[in-house]
Amino acid sequence: MMHPEDRAMTRRLRRTRRAVAGLLLVAGILSFGYVGVSSYVAEQLVYAAPIPIDKTPSSLGLRFAYVTFPSRQDHLILRGWFIPGVLANGRLTADRAIVVVHGTRTNRESKGDHQLQLTGELARRGLAVLAFDMRGAGESTPAPLSMGTLEQRDVLGAVDFLRSGPIPIPELGRPRVIGGLGISMGAATLLMAAAREPAIEAVVSDSAYAEVVPLLEREVPKRTVPVIGHVPGGFVPAALVMSRVLYDVDFFAARPIDSIAAIAPRPLFLIHGLADDYVPVSNFHRLNAAASAPSTAHVMTWLVPKARHAQAFKQTGAEYVTRVVGFFDASLGADRSLPGAAA
Repeated sequence: MMHPEDRAMTRRLRRTRRAVAGLLLVAGILSFGYVGVSSYVAEQLVYAAPIPIDKTPSSLGLRFAYVTFPSRQDHLILRGWFIPGVLANGRLTADRAIVVVHGTRTNRESKGDHQLQLTGELARRGLAVLAFDMRGAGESTPAPLSMGTLEQRDVLGAVDFLRSGPIPIPELGRPRVIGGLGISMGAATLLMAAAREPAIEAVVSDSAYAEVVPLLEREVPKRTVPVIGHVPGGFVPAALVMSRVLYDVDFFAARPIDSIAAIAPRPLFLIHGLADDYVPVSNFHRLNAAASAPSTAHVMTWLVPKARHAQAFKQTGAEYVTRVVGFFDASLGADRSLPGAAA
């Protein structure tokens, strides 16, 4: 017969085991929930339904050609349009081509920052434009969003297309020189691509971030998740890790600040709105400092009063076009397509 003290000890051990089992069960449920929510947030970060394109350059009275080309390295199919420049005498030209890169979760039309209107203005000032949808956007191949890490390959694919792909409008020939203009994520992506590709001979960066993770750490908690509502900040680091594990998207590598100095000595024009509360102007100052560090740097800057994120063109209109076209004219030289132009 068991001694009373032994029975009491046995009861205590059972209670302890039940308590430990309960704690382990709760910990397991919490861990599973943490991983589950983090995975859900990661999916929301990297995937979104593409936004359809409603208007083309023909709505602006401009000629254009639809184009299709692969990204560099992973060969995803990208789609866009090539708009020839219009010279003062009305002739069309492809001599100087500008690769225009759109922002996050939009497309080559990009209604929010009036990109179609901007590309039309550049074309009317004699600059040919290649505007395309990056991976996962518009009419291009579905793919995860990486905020520039993978999208660099799309910009580099655009350069490859202009240099050696099918000529969009055969009678105009191949572009002699290439520049780039990017807005928001497109600007960050262009900066990273241009650092790797010397064929991009002049760069306009409008509203770029220096690195994307601080932006995500601030913005992701504003999102809502079923059942729990707003995403607690503690889930963000795990969501960024899960993005890498599940989708091979490394947001930590989306850091133009690390490579922007390599653009020198090519000309760079940094634009940012002073009222930008999405990508704070501190990003502009960091990028400017890094880009200006090399002794060969050639950096122009413009801080636009009252302009919110990616709204400098909307805010200033003709002034924006004049400054950007003036920068490209000075950096890429005059159009050489006319008879008798300098070779």
